Amino acid sequence: MKRKLVAIIFVVFMLTSSLAILVANWGSDAWEDGSIDSIRGALNMTPQDVSFVRYIDVQKMHNTPLGEASAGAIPPDSLYNAEITEMCVVWFEDGTWVEFHQTATAPRIGSIDFIDYLGHEVLIRDVDGTRVACVLGSPNIYGPLENVKKVLDVMEGNASSAKDDFAILEKARPAEFERLSVEDFADYFYLNFHQLESGRYQSIRIYQNPSVDKVTNVTKLAETAPSRGLTYNIGQDEDCMIVTIIGEFDAVISERF
Repeated sequence: MKRKLVAIIFVVFMLTSSLAILVANWGSDAWEDGSIDSIRGALNMTPQDVSFVRYIDVQKMHNTPLGEASAGAIPPDSLYNAEITEMCVVWFEDGTWVEFHQTATAPRIGSIDFIDYLGHEVLIRDVDGTRVACVLGSPNIYGPLENVKKVLDVMEGNASSAKDDFAILEKARPAEFERLSVEDFADYFYLNFHQLESGRYQSIRIYQNPSVDKVTNVTKLAETAPSRGLTYNIGQDEDCMIVTIIGEFDAVISERF
């Protein structure tokens, strides 16, 4: 049952049927060393109107329970013919998406078509009626063509990024797994998971302007936490309720939002 809950938490919002299409050979000239490092780092390159973001440090989570649980959310290495070390998927209010991927070595991919946009070489092809595009860089940008263009607009200074749209991130602590979303129980909700040196796990949940019902529910969960092997710490910072939960992995990952 716990593993089923894990699967629900890490449900994959990406178009998995399209992940294997960009396979061939590509030179390494476009690749540079770099990192997206967190949700905040990805939002620096992301256009506005974001509704959901998920960041995964694949390399840091390797051979851990958290890495095993989130494996289904990570594209196969065949996408770039290189090991993916970090990734961030962003969903927008209109239901479209874009992804950022960091690889350990230079990616080697190809496509049936290319365009130039703002001096960037964009490889593209049609997938189920959607023009899927990829731009190699640090990180690599992947998604529907129009959204990839919007990311390049932000990177070239022609459009505003989403980095200042989420004041909640000022209270967040980057971790190997992060999630940010718009919810009906709060204006914004931030969640992370981090493995402590002891091997136990810590999860920080931040609710900006939470509903009365959510505050009541979290308080009740805190009261019964010891029976589930968990410790809770609930604090308030301006309009945010900040909840820190510590315990064994299965208990922490199964705890309700």
